[in-house]
Amino acid sequence: MNKRLLSIFLGATLCLGCVGCGNSDAKPQEQPLADPPQSDGWCCIFAAATLNPSLDQLPKTPHLTGSTCRQQFQAAASGTKIRLTFSNEYSETLDPPAEDMVLESVHIAKLLKPGEPNIDTSIDTVITFNGSESVTIPAGETVTSDEIDFTFEGLEFLAVSTKFGTTPAFPACHAEADCGSWVVDGNHVSENFNPTAWMWSYFSFCRADAYSEGTETLVCFGDSITDGSISTFNGFDSWSDLLGQALQSNPATKHISVVNTAIAGNAIWGGSGIPAKDRFERDVLNVPGVRSVVILIGTNDIPGAQTDTSEDMIKEYKAMIEACHSRGIKIYAGTITPFGNNDWWASGLHEQIRSKVNEWMLSEDSGFDGVVDFAAATCDPDDNTKLKAEYDSGDGLHPSVKGHKAMGDAAIEYLSGLLKK
Repeated sequence: MNKRLLSIFLGATLCLGCVGCGNSDAKPQEQPLADPPQSDGWCCIFAAATLNPSLDQLPKTPHLTGSTCRQQFQAAASGTKIRLTFSNEYSETLDPPAEDMVLESVHIAKLLKPGEPNIDTSIDTVITFNGSESVTIPAGETVTSDEIDFTFEGLEFLAVSTKFGTTPAFPACHAEADCGSWVVDGNHVSENFNPTAWMWSYFSFCRADAYSEGTETLVCFGDSITDGSISTFNGFDSWSDLLGQALQSNPATKHISVVNTAIAGNAIWGGSGIPAKDRFERDVLNVPGVRSVVILIGTNDIPGAQTDTSEDMIKEYKAMIEACHSRGIKIYAGTITPFGNNDWWASGLHEQIRSKVNEWMLSEDSGFDGVVDFAAATCDPDDNTKLKAEYDSGDGLHPSVKGHKAMGDAAIEYLSGLLKK
């Protein structure tokens, strides 16, 4: 969901008491799973689901063309080799028409400090594509680098520095990264620099995979609440960040690499980017090493509803369950968090939809392999249609930093035991 959406007062009565607040008895469901594909040793350690950017997300001076862009991420697991994926997926849909993207040089290094552009230049490493330092990405396509020797630990902060040649007017991006990237004119991929511009989006760089024998990928899939909207900028403290950090810090769950493919504003049937039901294959099923997924999606499908759409939403969840189980992937639901203090979302009908969906998720026959009850973890104990005051960022919809902490704690408590070796 997009935190910049205009709130519109609907003036309808809230439905109280539909879903409880407090610890639920959500239990993992025993579901038939196909055998997962045999591991090739590769897992995903970073993901940024792409969409078309808007003009306000692009750096004005300098433009990406002819500039170096340094993009940071926290490695979700350790590795001894790395490969990077870059996207030019949306160029062919734009006006001006399709344009290729040229990456003249790409390097990877460790950041000296998260949130700042300086790198450890002593281990700066060249990334190649079929043996070449440069690559052209045709409009509508992605490209993945060669496998590069590069050793790092889980939770270390890494930096991908790209010298862009020609870029489309609107390169593929992940709009709300909640961490900074830095831009400077010219080629500075292997050195420290004083940026002349910074951005809060990821551009073209959309995935990092690591060779990490025995490591499995867990994908967090959803909208802005999972994307980390209103978490601390450069703080890496969204609920999914906290889950990944906790699992990596625990020897019993260190084999789990948590990545995030949420898109702010996304919805099952529409919203920002490709609809969730249509991008599920790209952003969950085809992620390297995926063995489990937590989905928290559907909030943005509710405010526009004129009738009860809960059964239609449940059909889409069931399709996701079937797709996962057919590939040996476990799928955990996240209950939809309260929105009763947001004028656009709040109405009796909308609360009814949320409650019905959550009740089904928590039921014994939903088909999910388990449920993280985010709604119970964040609701006001005196009115479970609303976020608890300290967990409300101020718009009645998105969790605050403390709200993300509560959600992270709920996910850690529920999933840690299920994910142990």
